[in-house]
Amino acid sequence: MAVSYLQISPEVASSIRLVMTDVDGTLTSDGRSFNAEVSQAIRQLKRESILVGLISGRNMQRLESLASELAVNGPLIGENGGVAKLKAGGEPVDLGYSRQPAVDAFQKLKRLFPDAVEDTEYNPARLVDYVIRVNGVSVTELSRHLEGAQLLDSGYMLHLLPQGVSKGRTLMRLLDRIAGGLSPEQVMVFGDSPTDVSLFQLFPHSVLIPNPVLSAEDDILRKAARYESALPSGEGFAQVVFHFLKVRHNSAVKK
Repeated sequence: MAVSYLQISPEVASSIRLVMTDVDGTLTSDGRSFNAEVSQAIRQLKRESILVGLISGRNMQRLESLASELAVNGPLIGENGGVAKLKAGGEPVDLGYSRQPAVDAFQKLKRLFPDAVEDTEYNPARLVDYVIRVNGVSVTELSRHLEGAQLLDSGYMLHLLPQGVSKGRTLMRLLDRIAGGLSPEQVMVFGDSPTDVSLFQLFPHSVLIPNPVLSAEDDILRKAARYESALPSGEGFAQVVFHFLKVRHNSAVKK
């Protein structure tokens, strides 16, 4: 069960070498603007030689643009774990994922629920994840009909992905290629929605940023995450970063 970010210990704060954060609902509440504290927090992390990366449901093109805007220097993972780069402007990492299971799943759901399941304009730019709109049918009911694919609800969009693809698993696969190799204990992850649960489960230093839009999911998310901010969205991200960097600094001074 998640505890307050104020309980981040000096040992944890001193161990972090990479921060990976979700975007929508975690760094921004409206999907477009980022407050000054987010940029300041990222700058401070980089001054401490901590890499900062983005891990999102967005496609890679949008993540590249955002990485430039925020000046992040770490890995980019898009499409909920479907695509990845070790840094902005780098070559895509060959993850071996195929989009076909997601496409097949969409076609099946469209046949079964022709008036409820719709394609979206987001799909031409995607390589693995398939985004759909659904009206009047629950995610639970749709998922009953899926084979070889999964349906994720980010709170903003519904995503079809091949079975086994997740943000957490893809980040785990990248660790030995980052900064000469990292362990899960050297990573702090931030998220706000069910699409981030795999991060919370696989990385011990996980932070839930509460999202008022997703309050119905609070219990699930709190059970999976280790820490929780007191503030939502970008304010919460900055709050936790400033605190753990202060704890880190104070620990170093005492030594």
